Amino acid sequence: MKKIFYLILIFIMVAFCLTLISLADGGLFTQLYRDIYEPNQLAMIVFDDMVEKIVFQIDYEGDAEDFAWVIPVPGYPKLFPVEDDIFYELHKLTQPPPPSSFGCGWGAGVPTPGLGDEGVHVWEENQVGIYHTTTLSATDPNSLVVWLNDNGYAFPAEGQEIVDYYVQQSWFFVAMKIQHEETINNSENYTGAIQPIGIMFFSDEMIYPLKISALSVPTWGTEVLIYAFSDERVTFPEAAEEYNAIITPDQLKEYPILQGLIDETFVLTKLRKNFSAEEMDEDLILLPVPKYIALGNIIDLNSPVGQFVLIIGIFVFVLKTKKRNA
Repeated sequence: MKKIFYLILIFIMVAFCLTLISLADGGLFTQLYRDIYEPNQLAMIVFDDMVEKIVFQIDYEGDAEDFAWVIPVPGYPKLFPVEDDIFYELHKLTQPPPPSSFGCGWGAGVPTPGLGDEGVHVWEENQVGIYHTTTLSATDPNSLVVWLNDNGYAFPAEGQEIVDYYVQQSWFFVAMKIQHEETINNSENYTGAIQPIGIMFFSDEMIYPLKISALSVPTWGTEVLIYAFSDERVTFPEAAEEYNAIITPDQLKEYPILQGLIDETFVLTKLRKNFSAEEMDEDLILLPVPKYIALGNIIDLNSPVGQFVLIIGIFVFVLKTKKRNA
């Protein structure tokens, strides 16, 4: 009887190992697709001493001239261009196995606001990468919606309640359009992820402005993938954590784009969640994970490693039961 039991166990282990081998060949491409092409919103957040740097990349389908994008932020924003491959670098950096070893300001003060509609302040306009950007604030949500529509942003009337939410908190708005002389992939029409852009601002907490996305979420939902660099491992409600590790500047030598943005040691957490429109009722606040949960402690029972752990656990349980009954 014992021989039969151990033969069955060996068969299960061999089958499991063969499954791992078969997955290894195509796994990189599958994971690359999940990280680069599948999410509707990609973000990298660096939070340090109440300064947040956030890099956004979103999916867009349609005419480049019709593209319009509005991002609310809690502090006055400084925008900066970001190279296309930053999320490919983050994908490579967060592939297993994890790494073996575990000041900021923008010079002059806030510019003086320019002329705008009553209730709307136009602070500045810039060219950032392929985008023409306008930094705004408002004291009246209706005036801001009117300004956006008058300036070609086609903002829906039902979005006024969401705009009011941000206006009441005295947030700023970054409105972006693609320059007419710019094209995406040499085409007037586009489907897929467009050039990322970076925004830096002061904030009391690590935040991802999600609520405004409810205005454009498709019926099947929106997948958000966030790479968060902070002093601590972080999470948000119902997030699936896929990676966490301490990252030092020396580990970024093979990642030139990240090296230009990360100049000190951080904990990197990779988080993913698919949101329905109903779940986008507030912005995401990324909070520290309890310190008693060790770094690198990620076990998904649906993954091959998780199944292996489950098999070993069952084996140990059965073995102990047999010994007690002997």
